[in-house]
Amino acid sequence: MQRVSPTRMNLLIRKRQVKIAKQGADLLRKKRDALMKEFQKMLKPLVQAHRDLDRTAREAVSFLALALGKDGPEAVRSAALSSRGRLEVEREEEKVWGVRIPKLVVRNVVRRSSERGYTLLSVSARIDLTAMAYERLLSKIFDLVPLEAKMKKVGQEIKKTSRRVNTLEQRVIPQLQAEMKFIRQVLEDREREDKFRLKRLKAKKEKRF
Repeated sequence: MQRVSPTRMNLLIRKRQVKIAKQGADLLRKKRDALMKEFQKMLKPLVQAHRDLDRTAREAVSFLALALGKDGPEAVRSAALSSRGRLEVEREEEKVWGVRIPKLVVRNVVRRSSERGYTLLSVSARIDLTAMAYERLLSKIFDLVPLEAKMKKVGQEIKKTSRRVNTLEQRVIPQLQAEMKFIRQVLEDREREDKFRLKRLKAKKEKRF
């Protein structure tokens, strides 16, 4: 234990520090519990998002295989090269107990046939359905990415908050309490010594008279 000056002022300071540390640990526990609830709440949507992504990916691959088989690679490649359009992506943030969570807002992922850069006369319905299937797949990816980013961020914050709680409860507070115990013991010893000296002085005075 670090040597501390055993004074009443230092005892009062340590008492105040213990009180603040306990309040801090309590707030951090509440924050950790709230983050844990948020983390658990995200599990079901994340699992569902992965299932939707897998199903959409299988559908897109099936459409592509059919288009390649019926229309040929050249026709599919030509339609892909003629495709145009821009995605509108906005980055937003939400806060969960002071933790900044990134959030993506994506528009114009799934488009109408007329917005894809080719005419329906130049491509087959199979190619157009393939394009739509992959746009849906891209949309599912954009749905999943923020969920995974949020879960990762919240998970990191839970670990960091748990470390802070453990530091306060297992190191800081016990250290302060040990210092308080040491100061009290020294002060009590001094008080006993002072009482003993006073008794001796009183006894000497009584002998003189």
